[in-house]
Amino acid sequence: MDAKAPVLLTGIIGEKDDDCACPDKAFLLAFDQESGGIDSDCACPDRAFSFACESVLQTNFVCTPHTHTQPLLQGFRLAFSPYAPAGPSVLDPAAWERWQSFSQPQPLSQEIDRRLAAQALLQPVGDHHHPQYLNPETLTAWLHVTNACNLDCPYCYVRKSSERMSEATGLKAIEQIFYTARRHHFQRVKLKYAGGEATLHFKLVRQLHQAALALAEESCLALREVVLSNGYHIRAEDADWLAESGVKLMISLDGVGEAHNRQRPLKGGGDTFDQVEKTVDQVLLPRGIRPDITITLTRLNASGAAAAVRWALERDLPVSLNFYRQNILSASRAELELEEQAIIGGMLAAYNEFEAILPTRPFFNGLLDRVQAEAHAHTCGVQHSYLVLTHQGKLAQCQMHLDSPVSHSLAGDLLPMVATGPIQNISVDDKDGCRACEFRYRCSGGCPLETYRATGRWDVQSPHCHIYKTLLPAALRLEGLRLLKAHRYI
Repeated sequence: MDAKAPVLLTGIIGEKDDDCACPDKAFLLAFDQESGGIDSDCACPDRAFSFACESVLQTNFVCTPHTHTQPLLQGFRLAFSPYAPAGPSVLDPAAWERWQSFSQPQPLSQEIDRRLAAQALLQPVGDHHHPQYLNPETLTAWLHVTNACNLDCPYCYVRKSSERMSEATGLKAIEQIFYTARRHHFQRVKLKYAGGEATLHFKLVRQLHQAALALAEESCLALREVVLSNGYHIRAEDADWLAESGVKLMISLDGVGEAHNRQRPLKGGGDTFDQVEKTVDQVLLPRGIRPDITITLTRLNASGAAAAVRWALERDLPVSLNFYRQNILSASRAELELEEQAIIGGMLAAYNEFEAILPTRPFFNGLLDRVQAEAHAHTCGVQHSYLVLTHQGKLAQCQMHLDSPVSHSLAGDLLPMVATGPIQNISVDDKDGCRACEFRYRCSGGCPLETYRATGRWDVQSPHCHIYKTLLPAALRLEGLRLLKAHRYI
């Protein structure tokens, strides 16, 4: 083989190249969209968005305008088109030089050219990338199995009580979820067992899992499930069941030691971090259970985000960094409100921990609240592919709207009811302040509820836009470094 022949290395859909250890070849590395998912409270859209150029047979191509670039290490550079199907690309000097040559129109004459075009780094002369809205593949449903919780987190939006979902209500909910999924031709169903603290009602979780398995097989639908927990007390027998069933676990952790205890105390007072750590180290990890860790950042704990990330990465656990969202129950807690410089400083310190350890598995989707590597026009699945079913058998658009259901019964097709609810989850292309942003198809304008709370409008950019724009280049750099390490260049 010609040692100088251009070579492309890509992680998209598991594609590999045996020539990955040849640093003198022109190549491009890209995000693995199959393995980048990290569970959190919200439901991200999936595969509902792509780009196409009308002039696909156009002879000449040029560099895609507004492409974000930055240097990495050892002459490698990162390039990220606004229209990239997934994350950023990494180019060696030869690939970088080839891409820059397209500042002058020319045809695609080399294999590297076609790979650059596939990453939307090149576009036909006189044309541009057009959004294509596809049908989402996953219907995600939040099952609010109980209001009860052993913790008393100050930012929680759930009105705590001893009320819980009955078996009859839960089975009806599962039945209607799968009916809706079949009716709209989804390919899979994802169930989130939540509360309150879902592990306090584990018997029902097991029953619903069995019902979901049967309906998934009957409907020829794939099934994914996750239990959302505070991790304070998960019994050994429940951990055994999680390991055997393959149901995932997500644990909320807001810091190490006092940083966690301050935001996630026991009901009635008392520390919780030591017990959560014991649960992870002595109950879960020995059974091969590696929970996703979600960190909710407020003004109180932003400075401790780095320690929490380090704690998780030392255990090889996926991490998701998310922003606190004010709700009716937390509105009086001014000390929780996000403060830009505190959040930016805390996040950058957390990113340093990612760089120090640099896992080779994809972690970009957990680096910044609601941001995804995959191109998407809507921040979450609300109105399109997301259902919230309360313990009373009511239907809501979002878990933060548990007290404002759009239907008081579960009957028939559930999607039309959430589609016409008050929350407007509109396309980022319809939001003022977003249309010309190079990052618009990654953050998609932020959480619509948070934007509406701050501005009274659904069709404007996030109140945290400056945070996103400041942190996204740093997050993209980490993905570039990860790609280099995964392909053994660093």
